[in-house]
Amino acid sequence: MNAATGPAGQRAAWDAYVSITIGLLPVLYDPECEHGTDGWAQVNPRLGGVAVRIRRSAPMWDHDGPILTAAASSAIRLYRHGDRPALIALAHAMAHRLFLLTIGTVRPHHPNRRSRNAAWNKRFELDTERPGIPQQRNMRHHGPRHDEKGIDDD
Repeated sequence: MNAATGPAGQRAAWDAYVSITIGLLPVLYDPECEHGTDGWAQVNPRLGGVAVRIRRSAPMWDHDGPILTAAASSAIRLYRHGDRPALIALAHAMAHRLFLLTIGTVRPHHPNRRSRNAAWNKRFELDTERPGIPQQRNMRHHGPRHDEKGIDDD
């Protein structure tokens, strides 16, 4: 998710991604995996393996390393509390972020969000005086107003 993640970081992210998607999530989706059962006990070594991989590889992932380390700690806490739905959701979120690290993309942004420079420039434009009264400016942008039937008002 950033340019600082090199090939070794991408491989480590891929290994952690595979350990979540192939190792951890199938066990969590197993109907026999309920808190206090043998199925739930199978989650422990897999989750531990994911947490170890993430903690070892976190320094290679620049800003995403601490985020994933915190997510792994939260996943362990959710396991201890027996919150399976939340653990599944967190595992999916971690896998998504790890996958983005493997392909080396830039951090995705919200589609309606502008760059910081664009927002700053817009703010500057709003502070300046614009000619005309507000109604005239509105007519310039939207054209003359019509009534419901499409006939010009006279």
